[in-house]
Amino acid sequence: VEQKIMSSNTNTVNVSAQAIQATAVLSVILFTKVFVTNIGLGGAKNNAGGRAPEDTYQANPEEVSESARVAQDRAQRIVNNDLENITYTLTLAWGSLYCIVLGGNDQHAVAHIVLFSIFVASRIGHSIAYAKRIPTARSLVWLVGVLCSFAIGINGAIASFGIEDI
Repeated sequence: VEQKIMSSNTNTVNVSAQAIQATAVLSVILFTKVFVTNIGLGGAKNNAGGRAPEDTYQANPEEVSESARVAQDRAQRIVNNDLENITYTLTLAWGSLYCIVLGGNDQHAVAHIVLFSIFVASRIGHSIAYAKRIPTARSLVWLVGVLCSFAIGINGAIASFGIEDI
């Protein structure tokens, strides 16, 4: 890393720094999105009587409407889908970024920024489409996100072959 930073090619340093900054900011955005959807799940569970039995402030499970149960199920599915996709892609993004900083070039760094940005946008779009019951949009943004996940990993793997010595 020190040799890379000390390099006379300042564009690589700047683009690598931008990739680090973008990955950090996008990670915070993803965490915020997950936090908001988890808060939504908590509210849906409260309305459907689906919280722990000692949470006496929640709706009585025998008296809740079917729509409250459906809303809880939908909120749970959004959270589950996030767990299935965001966790792995965050790991891929930071691991790929490490390879890019050590052995990649400007093109790898720019691709990383673009792909991770699209992934984050697709995850936000997925949650909105799921909550609004728009299945085609939900499926399309999910697919875009998954393709970005693969591309992020492949981009990092290719950059790793530029690592000369650690």
